[in-house]
Amino acid sequence: MIAEIVLGLLCICSAIYLFFCGIAYFRFAFGGKKSHPSKSVQPPASVIICARNEAAHVKNNVTQVLEQDYPTFEVIVVDDCSWDSTLTTLKELQKDYPRLKVLEIKEDEVYKHGKKLALTIAIKSAQYEHLVFIDADCYPASKNWLTQIMEIFDDKTEIVLGYGAYSNKNGLINKMIRMDTFRIGCQYLSLAAGGMPYMGVGRNLAYRKSLFLKQKGFSPYSQIPSGDDDLFVNKAGTKFNTRVAANKDCITFSEPKNTLKDWMRQKRRHVSTAQYYRSSSKFILGLITISQYFFWITAISLLFFEKFRFIALGIIGGYIIIQFLINWKAMKRLGETKLFVYSLLLEWLLLFFFYPLIAISNLLFKQAAWKT
Repeated sequence: MIAEIVLGLLCICSAIYLFFCGIAYFRFAFGGKKSHPSKSVQPPASVIICARNEAAHVKNNVTQVLEQDYPTFEVIVVDDCSWDSTLTTLKELQKDYPRLKVLEIKEDEVYKHGKKLALTIAIKSAQYEHLVFIDADCYPASKNWLTQIMEIFDDKTEIVLGYGAYSNKNGLINKMIRMDTFRIGCQYLSLAAGGMPYMGVGRNLAYRKSLFLKQKGFSPYSQIPSGDDDLFVNKAGTKFNTRVAANKDCITFSEPKNTLKDWMRQKRRHVSTAQYYRSSSKFILGLITISQYFFWITAISLLFFEKFRFIALGIIGGYIIIQFLINWKAMKRLGETKLFVYSLLLEWLLLFFFYPLIAISNLLFKQAAWKT
């Protein structure tokens, strides 16, 4: 009787996984880059960057944004209370790049603010309708990044979601960070392509200024330390107004954390906003997450029942084959093929070690600000 119940749960989890594969993951992984007709008019764009104590990155990264191969755009960098040489570096860059606009926020001893204030100031100062966001510690994959993002916009599109990768370094922590980033990126891009947008990342995101104003900016969740990207998309994104930009030219790269402690701190801040997602998003994400855990728990448990051992092995084998196919095609699309060999092991480490550790940590400790 117990074996039959376990088998039933395994079949349900497998069916849920296959359902989402059919409507989202396969469509994204095997969709490839869609060709876009050449546009006679390329709308001007405002690229927005927030920087706090980014002197080590700002010159190289902002320069790569400023040198994008796109006809009309401005780059707005907000120096958000930096105490290093970030502002000085930006002022020097302005001498060579007239399209660079530098804004400064000074520290207030009484009022403490987060990244949303810096973004709001930049958005209100933007002179163009199309806003493109990248972080100061990020750089675009190519000089065609802005062109590729802007190509996705049409009359109905208000939000474009991109993929923000992390640089390839040596070590297990780096592989886990990149695999976690790939899993999340593949999930939100796949679901958005399937008509269910629920989040985006601020290091590679674009939307219309008019949409931001219509949504009253970040005011509905201004009290939350994070969420300037995913909560905005979760609230404003629909299957009609959201599209994805996912090919190698559309990617941005960031420097990953070097230690487990630093990565945990960053990750805790990122996942803390999920509780504020709309109910439909929480239901879908919860269903996907629970089905993943129950799949492996029930599949491994069923191996101990000789009666269903070969059935369990067959289901596990089918799952691994499908997952490998999706991972390989999606990794090729997003430039993460070096992770493929380790993908199954890294998935287990994330599911059964790192994610539970983050969940427990968030229950025990207070969230940190976006930069300190």
